[in-house]
Amino acid sequence: MRHLVGLLGLLPCLLVPSVSCAEESDPRSLAGKPVVLDSSGKLLSWMQPQETAYSRTALTAWEFLNTRVPTEANGLKTYFTYPGFSPVSRVAFQWLHHPAGLNAMLLETALAIHAYTGDRSAVELPRSLMDYQLEHGMTPSGWVWGNVPFSSSMPGATTFQGGDDAWACEGGTNCGRGDGLGVLEPDKVGESGLAYLRLFQVTGEVRYRDVAIACADALAAHVRPGDALKSPWPMRVRAETGEVREEYGANVIGPIRLFDELLRLRLGDSRAYLEARQTAWTWMMRVPMSNNHWSGYFEDIPIMSSPDQNPNQYIALETARYLLQRPDLDVKWKEHAKQLLDFSERVFAADTETEKGLQWGAQVLTEQLFFPFKMGSHTARYASVNALWSDRTGDTAAKEKAFRSFNWATYMNDGTGLVSTWVGEGDTWFTDGYGDYIRHYLSGMAAVPEWAPPGESHLLGTSSVVKHISYGAEEISYSTFEADATEVLRLDTRPGRILAGGRELQLVKDLSQEGYTLRPLDADDFELRIHHAGSGDVTIDLRPGSEGQGCGCGASGAQGAGALALLVLLRRRARA
Repeated sequence: MRHLVGLLGLLPCLLVPSVSCAEESDPRSLAGKPVVLDSSGKLLSWMQPQETAYSRTALTAWEFLNTRVPTEANGLKTYFTYPGFSPVSRVAFQWLHHPAGLNAMLLETALAIHAYTGDRSAVELPRSLMDYQLEHGMTPSGWVWGNVPFSSSMPGATTFQGGDDAWACEGGTNCGRGDGLGVLEPDKVGESGLAYLRLFQVTGEVRYRDVAIACADALAAHVRPGDALKSPWPMRVRAETGEVREEYGANVIGPIRLFDELLRLRLGDSRAYLEARQTAWTWMMRVPMSNNHWSGYFEDIPIMSSPDQNPNQYIALETARYLLQRPDLDVKWKEHAKQLLDFSERVFAADTETEKGLQWGAQVLTEQLFFPFKMGSHTARYASVNALWSDRTGDTAAKEKAFRSFNWATYMNDGTGLVSTWVGEGDTWFTDGYGDYIRHYLSGMAAVPEWAPPGESHLLGTSSVVKHISYGAEEISYSTFEADATEVLRLDTRPGRILAGGRELQLVKDLSQEGYTLRPLDADDFELRIHHAGSGDVTIDLRPGSEGQGCGCGASGAQGAGALALLVLLRRRARA
């Protein structure tokens, strides 16, 4: 099996002309950049100063996507109809496109960019792609899987209808690597449905809500109990007839997220969604959580004959993220999330035939068993889930792992926002280089606000969707879709009064109740966490002398407030 994996690892070099199989000649460089180490010989970001590296990595990549992607002969930006391009020639790949998954990733990223920067136009990029999918990439209403997005498409095709599995079958190589024409992936129906629901939440346009409900209806209508060889939804299915092409796909967390959100908002057929969700959840806990068969996600991989052939870390780590975000839904959330982190590290950060899994103290991950090259987006995913684990449990070792892996992944960004997918002459893919890369840095800063830039104010994370946000010198104001939500911010000054719906929130020990906590960070900055329940309209007063009731900074009561007051006084004297 080891030799088989090594051989399969060479396929990208043979099948994609721009991929190089040569190892780096200089061990002191990484992706063509000089390695930066700390005093203990551990990896730092090549983007210096370190304290701004993650923000710069995310924002330069997003700016590249917005302004520097070329327009193809079909009149569309490359990301509409192709999966990526050569970073040297900027020629689009003649490779299967995957619009549904890409669009969902980009929408999640854009919502976080909007909250972080205040630039609401960020949402327009994925919105244009999702609108295009509605016009050119939905299944007909009369089909068994009707009114849902196709998952993949032929390279350059302006109408999406699946990817021909014989599209590049020449001389017996590369056969069977697509879904098949007229075939879709049900897990992407779930991921797309959630993205359309989020788009409804930020824009208010009900047509997006209706797409989300149609996706959930299709998933609920076709769920099955599943077993060790069959998942609740197949990996690949013919949309017109319902004929299964590939039985097993472990990514049920995508549909579960969609059901959760619709159930919470009381939209659609709640009874059917609840039953389908429970079926998928029960199967997930009984099968892959027991045997680690986390396989079946990528559209350009041939049909697998067995669920244990080609596991990937995408499903395992995104499931771990979900458990960490929703510990109320699993009494064993900590045990299960740790199991998934350990599995991903053990299998995908291990040494391979081609590259080392540990570089200067950084755990570096591959995508899947059949593609053993260390990659930026998947290493960043591992980092972001470790950061979230550390935030939830206080595990400092996980925080250190996250820090080093995030640092490694910054080397994939050339500093101008051009992101290579892997080390060497790595290609640029819109998922791996952008949609599934940028979002992990934003998630990491939300979990560990110390990693956000000092001297700047940013909303780093929210349990809802930010509809509008405005950053001003005297106040930050924003509005969330839900009245009951929680946010985390890094501020460049101590805040004063904090209002939700015009009502002043109070300092609290923890956010199990409505209110806010405040913790001093390096220099003059603060971490602010807010839980508002009565209104989604929040105002943070930043004017000097407008301080509210002190700080929940780890100390409690008058002692904590007194310590902070002394700290603020000393800072003001230093500034004066």
